Amino acid sequence: MLDVVHPTAKMLVDVALAQDIEAGDGTTTVAVLAGSLLTASQFLLEKGIHPNAIADGFLVALKKSLEIIDKVSKPISLEYKAEIQENVETALSSKAVSQMSDTFAPIAVEAVLRVADLVNHNADVKEIRVCKKPGGTVEDTEFIEGVVLTDSFPAHIADGPNEMKDCKIGIVQFHLSAPKTEMEMTVVVNDNATMDRLIKEERKYILAMVKKIVEAGANVLLIQKSILRDACSDLALHFLAKKNILVIKDIEREDVPFLCTALNAKPIAHIDQFSADKFGHADLIREVTLGNDTRITKITGIPSKKSCTILIRGSSKLILDEAERSMHDALCVVRSLIKKPSNIAGGGAIELELAYRLSEFIRKEELTGVQKMVIEAFMQALETIPYTLAENAGFNPLEIVSKLKAIHVKGNSSFGLDIKKGDLCDMWQAKVIQPSLVTISALSLAVEFVRVIMKIDDLVMAA
Repeated sequence: MLDVVHPTAKMLVDVALAQDIEAGDGTTTVAVLAGSLLTASQFLLEKGIHPNAIADGFLVALKKSLEIIDKVSKPISLEYKAEIQENVETALSSKAVSQMSDTFAPIAVEAVLRVADLVNHNADVKEIRVCKKPGGTVEDTEFIEGVVLTDSFPAHIADGPNEMKDCKIGIVQFHLSAPKTEMEMTVVVNDNATMDRLIKEERKYILAMVKKIVEAGANVLLIQKSILRDACSDLALHFLAKKNILVIKDIEREDVPFLCTALNAKPIAHIDQFSADKFGHADLIREVTLGNDTRITKITGIPSKKSCTILIRGSSKLILDEAERSMHDALCVVRSLIKKPSNIAGGGAIELELAYRLSEFIRKEELTGVQKMVIEAFMQALETIPYTLAENAGFNPLEIVSKLKAIHVKGNSSFGLDIKKGDLCDMWQAKVIQPSLVTISALSLAVEFVRVIMKIDDLVMAA
């Protein structure tokens, strides 16, 4: 969100956004890795190494790293939700709501598995509606098998219903109010007879619309918000209440596609198109009071078995926004495991293991000269992750990384830094794990970022 000007900084922002789209988590990791690789590249350029050689060497190191990750990663079964939750809790440990990870993790797992396509190994988290409502605490966050409307409620007028069972729902995109002229004008009424005629015509117009709605058989109307004129006039609400039709006004335009999918409905753009074949269905719609006059509308028993809602609670806007961001990361972690069902050790373990295995690769292949220098620079960039973890946790980073490197040389590939305990331990036993896709994506994007920069440097040198 920074208003950056430097072209390389803009590219770095794009890399973080790409990581967020691909994996949902690891945006900080990819930024740190890209910066470390860029620093290493500058050192290599000062040594007189050509930009193309740097780009090619990083690509060799990346391919070898991906092979190593495949070997050290452990496959998981999506049937065991507890193992998936451990990945989510690791991702949430760096967030402001880390203490609520035992609340967020089960909700994220349940929601994503509900919308997941396990055959094609994919899940569209856009099918999960995440709503925020001030009040209560973050612990009050709940998973709802249905739809929640936080800002649209049953219209209370003339003792109209605020609850409806066996709902036949029409999603209305036209106005239930008197028409307006296409251009701005003022109509001057000079006598009572003309005023009475205007009111009579408006009443007749609205009555005709309400009659068609009643004949079609709808008992619930969801009316899209309008900025041109009142989407539903008080007179229309009065007539609809008399017919015991529940009306919910001010549905946001961006919510309509989700509602159509969840309720198996089609939006109705004109009263002449109002027919039963376009109706959505639900078992129950009711207004719920959460306390302190905080209201929501719940729609449950919907046709779509995938559509669901996560209602996030919090005491302030800042907490709500942070909780929403954390929930997004949690959902994306589960999606990453569905796309590639395997995980790796966290806490800087995988980065140090990659560095150690790359050093073995250099010795085994007897690499020398430029390629050796480039891969060694890649190894040093990888060590930035555990170094940064230790530094942020308040430990001595040089001491921690040195100890970890010695442990990995002895064959303990899953040892990393457990920040909570302040000690080095086996990350599998400490349950500090993460999806392998997160690290794979971060490495690939960071290397691609630096390779693009190196190609630009090559063009500059050629010019």
